[in-house]
Amino acid sequence: MQDSGIWLVADFFAHDYRISGRVHVRYSKLAAQLNDHSTSFLELEDAYVSNILRPAEIVASYTMAVLYKKNITAAVVARQEDGLLKEYTYGSYLSTYLHKVFITVPDFEIRGGLRLSSKLDMRTVLTTGTDRFVTILDGEMKAAVRPDVTFSGGAILINKDYIGAFCVEQGKG
Repeated sequence: MQDSGIWLVADFFAHDYRISGRVHVRYSKLAAQLNDHSTSFLELEDAYVSNILRPAEIVASYTMAVLYKKNITAAVVARQEDGLLKEYTYGSYLSTYLHKVFITVPDFEIRGGLRLSSKLDMRTVLTTGTDRFVTILDGEMKAAVRPDVTFSGGAILINKDYIGAFCVEQGKG
């Protein structure tokens, strides 16, 4: 029996597909793996592939899959702490502001909360640092052409390269 504490189940969205699988997270959290510039790929086990407009219909399943991180539009995880970098867990993230955001990416609109330690500057969020992915908390992704198709989770990690529009509601959440 494998230790369930070292595996994280997540949904990854690339082009018009959802790839669900398990990621090994014993030594590195998912956010750290996605933002790691030393490798371009992410390995999954027990991967299931479905079309985003027919998510219940499994197109294929594989014991092992490799995703090209540059092509991942977003990743959805069940719990907030599973989408955060290690330095933002265990209470260190409590003195931040939560901003409600609306983001568009190919095929989806995403709503949720963005935590920042200071005043929100969208340009800073999108251009500062080396992180490729931004984390949205308590997020929901709706398919643009079929709003009845939704995916939600405690955290959604969005590839900055795919962000079309980044909007902020006035005031803090």
